[in-house]
Amino acid sequence: MTNVSKRKLPATEFDKLYQQFGKVVADLNVNSAVHFFDDLLGPEEKIMLIKRLAAITMFIEGNSSYRVWQLLQLSPSTAEKIRLDYECGRYKHIETILKQNKSDYRKFWEVLEIILQAGMPPRGRGRWKSVLQRVE
Repeated sequence: MTNVSKRKLPATEFDKLYQQFGKVVADLNVNSAVHFFDDLLGPEEKIMLIKRLAAITMFIEGNSSYRVWQLLQLSPSTAEKIRLDYECGRYKHIETILKQNKSDYRKFWEVLEIILQAGMPPRGRGRWKSVLQRVE
């Protein structure tokens, strides 16, 4: 569970830091991005971000809220909230970015489909190796 401080930064300072964060992330290559996010995020945060992106991707592909919460093991309310946000255009920038990078989008979608069709890989060392080998 993430822990967010109750003391908030003033909006202008937060906006400046957030833009600077975006610049740092934009300058990363694939390898350094993986290491950057490994160092920055805890396991729960990684899962939350990946599941949210997967849900958005599934909604882009026309899946129902029911299918999203069943396959991604989200709560029904979370899947419905993401669906409503998607339909209201909240994720239009993400959709545009994903569709502009068609090969990356297709690769992400293929990995997601393999995982969803086969179920989650078994726990332990090399957990994702078999899934990633099928896509490469």
